[in-house]
Amino acid sequence: MAWWPHDLFGEPHLHTVRDVLLHVITETACHAGHLDAARELIDGRRWLVLT
Repeated sequence: MAWWPHDLFGEPHLHTVRDVLLHVITETACHAGHLDAARELIDGRRWLVLT
């Protein structure tokens, strides 16, 4: 197991490769959404418009 400073960061919460992959996918989607919102504010274009 990799070294993890428990006194600084607490117990690790990602125990399996599945947990890590889901975390990476979730964080990527979240940050991509933030970037898309910022881009819309800059150039005014929208990729998905529901009517």
